Amino acid sequence: MDESGRHEGVVVAVLADGQEAAPIAALDGSTAWWDSDGTVSERAVGVKAACGCGWRASATHPVVWGDVEATEGEHARTGPFADWEYHVTTAEGLLPRDVEQMLTALQQRIGELSNTRPVTALRAVARLQDAVPGLALDTVRAARGSLVTWEAIGTALGCTRQSAHERYAHHVKE
Repeated sequence: MDESGRHEGVVVAVLADGQEAAPIAALDGSTAWWDSDGTVSERAVGVKAACGCGWRASATHPVVWGDVEATEGEHARTGPFADWEYHVTTAEGLLPRDVEQMLTALQQRIGELSNTRPVTALRAVARLQDAVPGLALDTVRAARGSLVTWEAIGTALGCTRQSAHERYAHHVKE
């Protein structure tokens, strides 16, 4: 993890025996998967996502030599990149990109409506206000059912553990 507590990910080389490639001494200790090309070290047959916290993806993805994007899958959101995104979302509670985009689009659209059709914008806001309490309770129940701590729930909701517990515990079957 970095100094801010965020997880730091890498794509690691996987050798034919299923083990991760060791740092390459001839390349000043490089651990970049593309350096495990068989020229000064054993050739990688696959890659997988890894994190500085010690997490390793269970899935191994094939190396497409000469095509970093096809190997890592960042733009396509596949392969090691998708595995890494799942880990970070689970570990840090970050919003998935699609949810973040939907929320941003919703805020922008309601902002536009407030300038042209303010009563319609107010109705949209009222619908959101009506939906949020039930959605929050359902989400807290699911989190507790997954053994998420009250401290983590409070942090995710922007309040203290005690505040989250006082607000939701009597609605959650423990």
